[in-house]
Amino acid sequence: MRHPQTRPSIAASPYSVLSRNKSVHEFSWTKELSHIFSHKFLNIIWWPVFKFRQNQKMNHAFFHFCMQLPGFKNLWKTIQKGSFAYNTLFLGITPFHRSSASTHLADVTTLALFFGDEFIDGLCDTAGKPLVRQLVNTKAPDFYMHKKIKNNCVNLKYSFDLNQLLPKDVMRAINPKYKITYNTFYNLLQDFLQLINKGLADLSFEKANLVADKIAAACNNCLDSYLHDVNCCPEQDTTADIYKLLHFHEMKTRHMQRKLLELRCVLAGKEFLMKNVRAQCWLDLMSVVQVYDDMQDVVLDDGIQDNIVLCISRCHFPAEWKWFSKNKHLLKESKNYPLMLSLGMPCTIQVCLQLIKEKIKTMTWEQQKIMHYLLFKNWFIERKNGQEFFENHSKEKPELLLSLYKKLDEQMPQVDSVHIKSYIIETCFHLASIRKYILKTAGTSLAYHLRYDLLSLSTERKAALFDAITTT
Repeated sequence: MRHPQTRPSIAASPYSVLSRNKSVHEFSWTKELSHIFSHKFLNIIWWPVFKFRQNQKMNHAFFHFCMQLPGFKNLWKTIQKGSFAYNTLFLGITPFHRSSASTHLADVTTLALFFGDEFIDGLCDTAGKPLVRQLVNTKAPDFYMHKKIKNNCVNLKYSFDLNQLLPKDVMRAINPKYKITYNTFYNLLQDFLQLINKGLADLSFEKANLVADKIAAACNNCLDSYLHDVNCCPEQDTTADIYKLLHFHEMKTRHMQRKLLELRCVLAGKEFLMKNVRAQCWLDLMSVVQVYDDMQDVVLDDGIQDNIVLCISRCHFPAEWKWFSKNKHLLKESKNYPLMLSLGMPCTIQVCLQLIKEKIKTMTWEQQKIMHYLLFKNWFIERKNGQEFFENHSKEKPELLLSLYKKLDEQMPQVDSVHIKSYIIETCFHLASIRKYILKTAGTSLAYHLRYDLLSLSTERKAALFDAITTT
């Protein structure tokens, strides 16, 4: 007999960072259309203007070189979209207004942090943890960014040179993602630091002083997180409570996220907004993005740094952890890895999606749309093939869903049938043909919900849709 209360989608806990009020966003077409045609949302038409002005400000030789690197253009575009959302929806700045350029330094800093994260992760993998651990523990203070003030000029700098600290063969090695040597990679990061200092020089001394503190705090928080990963073995993480686990992973990045948001507010002259409850919602949004990233990077993070997906499976679902250990080489090579994870580690992925759902419930309408846009862009990626992962290759969609239910019912014994059916509907959105069939079967209103509010839609409605499809 199944007991819905024992499912791993987790009951209330004193450690819960998700225990906020239930969503009050009840759907109606009148409200939906009023949001879509609101002045705030219609600012989206200025996205091309915003992007053009930002690209003009990044007219530097080293940046043009970076734009030719694999994946860098997508990274920059993602940061631009985030910046556009913060400026228009949180700060209330329209792209054609001159003040929109004031937050550019926050975008450069964010880009440098994400780019640098790939550098230190790859370097750790190439040089080996023992060497990196010895290096950082011997010279840890030198690796922190610090502020220097001279003649009323504020600069940020580091007190080390990796070319003198690491073996030459390590710096000559090729980074697997960007296909450049670590020596070239390191020089590009130095160029980003110079660009940040140039941005500080354009500000008044008082503002530059404050902005430099925020940038240094964000960068040093990243370093602290890296030092934790270098000195700890992820396999030793035996945190039993999922809320404690989530809380720990959130706190690792939340300080950096807060500093980046504070930086944006300071640059825009709107520091007071950080005291607004809406600021917490934007921090929650970034926390959800972190879960998205962990779901995408399970193979890359394995054995290198903490990953909430791996921690959940290791601590709570040993059979799924065993499956991952056995199949991670296939995941690395497959374009359908989200679908593979969803079918091979269903309890783990269901918990992650549940955590995301709880966060989304507290968000504004605009933030919910952003989260679902990112969800479909980064997780529910539409693939034309993939049915080979199903045991039943029948072209009949109802039969395929029923075979999938039988498979997951055995893999998820502690999860009730309603949640399994709902999870199947979500999982089917990985596949183009089944997604199209589900949306067509659902009808206009429900199809809109599924496409733009998939995780906000109740478990019961998705389970009812499963029943409607499989009983016709």
